Amino acid sequence: ANAVANVLNVSFVIVRRDLKITEGSTVSVNYVSGSSGDRIEKMFLSKRSLKAGSRVLIVDDFLKGGGTVNGMISLLREFDSELAGVAVFADNAQEEREKQFDYKSLLKVTNIDVKNQAIDVEVGNIFDEDK
Repeated sequence: ANAVANVLNVSFVIVRRDLKITEGSTVSVNYVSGSSGDRIEKMFLSKRSLKAGSRVLIVDDFLKGGGTVNGMISLLREFDSELAGVAVFADNAQEEREKQFDYKSLLKVTNIDVKNQAIDVEVGNIFDEDK
């Protein structure tokens, strides 16, 4: 995410799962984590980190069930900010999830074979011409 912000020459903001005393006052949201919706977690964003009306590109490493991204979208609403897009390094194509937001991925994980310690990966949807 930091590299993307540097290339785009825009601000970089970190959403945290743990409070840092140096962040000052924060806004937090609860979100459902895990593909089966089995965990409720909390994420925090410093009040001084994002101005109202900001356009935000969410960048995450791995999209599984979508809970983390949905939590970040909820945080954006608390700041009266607009979602410009969602980009992920890799998404799990094995995971069934209700499409709640559009996203672009660099890679798509199509199979995870734990027994043989193998992962099948394809090019993500960022290279699709019809999207």
